[in-house]
Amino acid sequence: MMNTMNSIAIYALTPKGAALARTLACEVGGSIFLPERMVDAEAVLEESGFQHLRECVAETFGRFTAHVFITAAGIAVRAIAQHLVSKDVDPAVVVLDQNGEHVISLLSGHLGGANRFAQQIAQIVGGVAVITTATDTEKLPSVDMVAQEAGCVIHNLDAVKYINGALLAGEQVILDDPADVLSLKRGTFEKYFLPAELVPFSEEEAPSIVVSWRSAELLELEEKTLLLHPKVLTVGVGAKRGASKDAILQLIQETFSKHDLALGSVARLVSVDAKKDEQGIIQAANVLGVPFETFSAELLNEIDVPNPSDAPKNAVGTKSVAEAAALHGASSQQNARLVVEKQKGNGVTCAVALEI
Repeated sequence: MMNTMNSIAIYALTPKGAALARTLACEVGGSIFLPERMVDAEAVLEESGFQHLRECVAETFGRFTAHVFITAAGIAVRAIAQHLVSKDVDPAVVVLDQNGEHVISLLSGHLGGANRFAQQIAQIVGGVAVITTATDTEKLPSVDMVAQEAGCVIHNLDAVKYINGALLAGEQVILDDPADVLSLKRGTFEKYFLPAELVPFSEEEAPSIVVSWRSAELLELEEKTLLLHPKVLTVGVGAKRGASKDAILQLIQETFSKHDLALGSVARLVSVDAKKDEQGIIQAANVLGVPFETFSAELLNEIDVPNPSDAPKNAVGTKSVAEAAALHGASSQQNARLVVEKQKGNGVTCAVALEI
């Protein structure tokens, strides 16, 4: 299996294309969609029939993270056109001819992974991957892909065009990445980036990348500055039994706003084992799109914190939940320090630790 996608839809319109779709599905997985007359009812792989391709795509486009059309490129374009939203949410779309000679990355080449997927498919079918994104054809780093691979959240996607444009023009991009999260200060692409500490004040408005766990409001970005949030903040949460998701999210959001932290940099929510089934925290983590982890009271009770309390000690067996869990959750990845001590809300507490 070579599949790196969560789910794949493969469409074909001809018998030869259907045969290629089955070959491809055997290698990468996925669901096959064919004209009704071509569906093999006894096929081992999942096959579904359609009367009209556009109607089929209207139902499937939002369900799959990648779409492979074994059709003419124009047919694929017309089928997907009305469903496109933006490059950060659209799925990958790859098109290939029924002989598998040319495999075209058509949509979401970078963030959607279509470029990489087209190359994988080309290896399988013995064809040539056709990649047209400018940074790829010039063998330059694409900052949106670099950010994705480094696990960063892109705050302002529109600024990517200034960075990629500068690179294509042969200009250096200012890089403010103290921890070298993007690994651009060393290696193949080092020459394309100028460390922020070496930049004269007069050049502040040049295309630049800032990697920070601080909020955009605090940083006051210029139009050509791309802000990336690394996943380096662990939020410890303490809560009374039955505390609501809304109360937990409200305290976290208020805490982050007050202390100029970026919600995009939240890596995980953590608490004590006694709260592992607490639905409010679980739901809050789901809203934030991060995992929820818990630790034993015995372990947390051994961690030095600035604000120990008898209340959690009597309730769950540790003198600290939010602060201790935040510190341990962050330190399990690297070293850690508290950037926000215990904050109190409506039956909820939270604290924030930074991986260092």
